[in-house]
Amino acid sequence: MTVEGMDQQTREQLTHLFDSQLIAVLGTSSHDDPYTCLVGFKFTPDLKNLIFATMRNRLKYRQISSNPRVSLIIDDRKNSPADFSHATSVTIVGTARDTEEPERTKLAEMLVQRHPFLTDFVKDSNCAIMKVGIEKMYIVGKFESVQKIRME
Repeated sequence: MTVEGMDQQTREQLTHLFDSQLIAVLGTSSHDDPYTCLVGFKFTPDLKNLIFATMRNRLKYRQISSNPRVSLIIDDRKNSPADFSHATSVTIVGTARDTEEPERTKLAEMLVQRHPFLTDFVKDSNCAIMKVGIEKMYIVGKFESVQKIRME
């Protein structure tokens, strides 16, 4: 399925999940050295891009500079046994890049609107506003039901 061909129920499910969660787990890799960390995120309205902020001196930024292919996972688990049958997760695969003006300002405003507590962080001259061009999403529900969405 493509994002354009996504049915209304799936779009609503994704929008609800993304709106209800503030943090994603970002996976990067450089020279066969994988790394994961937490990031605050915002999707563009068309669900084709994910935005997050990081300082340019951080490991995730250095790894993305070396290898821009990233994955992220967003889920609604509650750390309970019920998660095995009720939790939903979305794994996102894409390519990340640092943004430049004027795009940086526009995306930073979107990110800060969702995460007002990041205002000072985002204003720092060393802060990069990263844009992940999403290539595919894997939606996993009820622990084993998998649906793939290609972003074309």
